[in-house]
Amino acid sequence: MASIFKLLSLILFFGFIFKGDALYCSSGKNIIIKQSRTGNWAHGMPEWKVRITNKCVCAQSQVKLKCDGFRTYKYVDQSILQISGDVCLLKKGQSIYPFQTVEFLYAWDPQFPFQLISSQEICDS
Repeated sequence: MASIFKLLSLILFFGFIFKGDALYCSSGKNIIIKQSRTGNWAHGMPEWKVRITNKCVCAQSQVKLKCDGFRTYKYVDQSILQISGDVCLLKKGQSIYPFQTVEFLYAWDPQFPFQLISSQEICDS
């Protein structure tokens, strides 16, 4: 009887942990944007590598970044970063899976301050 109680307690405990993680995803802190210099140059401008990681246990789609004033001398693949006015859409709005990282390069000086505008959480119930 005691072992059944322990098993049920563990199941409930892990259920709360994973549900808690999914709720945390809504806060906007789950999409991490990091940039670093590659050491390469294009047209006299430093090249930057952008890494955008979904730290949520749920997939994220329609990931939009603030791109007001973004410029680059390096071609950015439109299937990775679609620029439309002041907004950039990652992966044409397709899902970024849990703990997946999307990367692209650009060349400009100074470094551009990409910021998350919004994303849509996709969690299996």
